[in-house]
Amino acid sequence: MKHRPPAHRARHGRGRHRAPPVRRHGRRGPIVLTLVGTFAGLSTGVAAAYWMAGGTGSGTVSAGTAAALVTVPATASTTSLLYPNGAAADVTMTVRNPNTYAISVTGVAANGAVTAAGGIGSCTTTGVAIATPTAGLPFTVPAKVGGTNGSATVVLTAAATMANTSDNGCQGATFTIPLTLSGTSI
Repeated sequence: MKHRPPAHRARHGRGRHRAPPVRRHGRRGPIVLTLVGTFAGLSTGVAAAYWMAGGTGSGTVSAGTAAALVTVPATASTTSLLYPNGAAADVTMTVRNPNTYAISVTGVAANGAVTAAGGIGSCTTTGVAIATPTAGLPFTVPAKVGGTNGSATVVLTAAATMANTSDNGCQGATFTIPLTLSGTSI
């Protein structure tokens, strides 16, 4: 049997040691390029969808309204009694805070006529006055929690005095002193 050269060598008439010619055109090249181009186009479209989202609108918010502090009537304490033209007495007061934030009370002032109850007789002219207190200020009244107002009881040292004009029936009376409070939220 005689050895025959491979068909591709015989056709081209080339020697034994040459590699077969490379195919430059075929089906694989255009298919791969088409698929790569298709995927590149899809990924660009997806990215564009993310970047092109937009919209407009507005938001609103409302400010709350501060509720007034409530004072339980301030009374001269039993440890520090009032006498006409005597020494100043301590004033004990309880303050209730209906707000949802704490309050720092920085000022206390008289706010109307002092009334009396429980004396030995008529006490129409009490002669009781409150000085602008500095001792005991400022103080903090805690915030309202749930349905319970915040509360603080404070002693204003030597804040009340009694004038010599007090009725004799004021002996042994308990005095209610209307007060105005000032302060800030904290």
